[in-house]
Amino acid sequence: MSSVVTSLTRRDALRLLGTGTAAAAAGCLPSASAEAQDIARPIIRTILKDITPDALGPGAVLFHEHLSARWGRPKHFTDDVALMADEVKASRSDGIACIVDAGHPDIGRSIDALKRIATDSGMPVVASGGYYTQRLYPPDLAGKSEDALVEELVQDAARQRFGAFGEIGQELGEMSADERKVFRAIGRAHVRTGLPIFTHSPYTGVRANAAPVPREAALRHLDLLESMGVAPAHVALGHMCCLDDPKALIAQQVAKRGAFVGFDRVTLEGILPDTTRVTMVRSLMDAGYADRLLLSSDFYREEHLKKRGGPGFGMTVTMFKPKLLAAGVPEAIVQRILSDNPGRFLSFVPKG
Repeated sequence: MSSVVTSLTRRDALRLLGTGTAAAAAGCLPSASAEAQDIARPIIRTILKDITPDALGPGAVLFHEHLSARWGRPKHFTDDVALMADEVKASRSDGIACIVDAGHPDIGRSIDALKRIATDSGMPVVASGGYYTQRLYPPDLAGKSEDALVEELVQDAARQRFGAFGEIGQELGEMSADERKVFRAIGRAHVRTGLPIFTHSPYTGVRANAAPVPREAALRHLDLLESMGVAPAHVALGHMCCLDDPKALIAQQVAKRGAFVGFDRVTLEGILPDTTRVTMVRSLMDAGYADRLLLSSDFYREEHLKKRGGPGFGMTVTMFKPKLLAAGVPEAIVQRILSDNPGRFLSFVPKG
């Protein structure tokens, strides 16, 4: 099994080497010697420094969590940065090697808070950027052109050390004109920077008077990003684990096109039970797409903090992994899903 992982990683690295170039200008990367710039190598960009993909070791990489967010509220438990640093540090003993924060300004994310959490906990933290969904867009977004959004995203990515664009999403029903504009701008910003993209598919519940969610919503997101020049290998379609699809037919279509399938609400059973999610994982695995699957918990509930008696940020490993093993998913495949897959997804060659 390890030889399969090695070949996949090498193939992805070669593809990245053929499509990207190193960037030390414009503040995108720290200065490097001319010799180092001769060969563009994939990196994972954390909030504090760039690291090589193998630097994280065998631990789990959580591609979609929330370390700093307010969700439109005046106060939130993540405002206590010392508490969050302690929680993140505690997750290291659960086998967590890296956490991606899925926030940006429209949900109240603080870059300074992420830097403090990463510094105080010793955990590699990846910051993301972009816009969430229509209901939380800043008032001036509607009046901005797509070109203006692209320039802002590229500049923010360099200045604030984004390691990804995400979580980029839509409300229930059909995409709004502004949401389509944001998706296009994110796609174009990716082409300029190389940063990977993860999305918010609207499979997360229903609200009164809301239009039904198309089952193909994630595929439409992928269509839109591809139309902007984004290679599917740099995209993770989020919340696929909230779509009631035991045979994982939509997820298989995503994986077949080369994108990653985001199961980023595991252990959150209010929308869909984990038993169904485990069945979907088996369906993907049996179809040959285990190397396209990512796991995370979309952490946002105070009662899940270890200080409040909850499982903490490591619950993807401590709670969902045992369910996969009990269902007969081999340990080696679970390890690939938790560590190797997100490492490949987050790896990119920065562009100037």
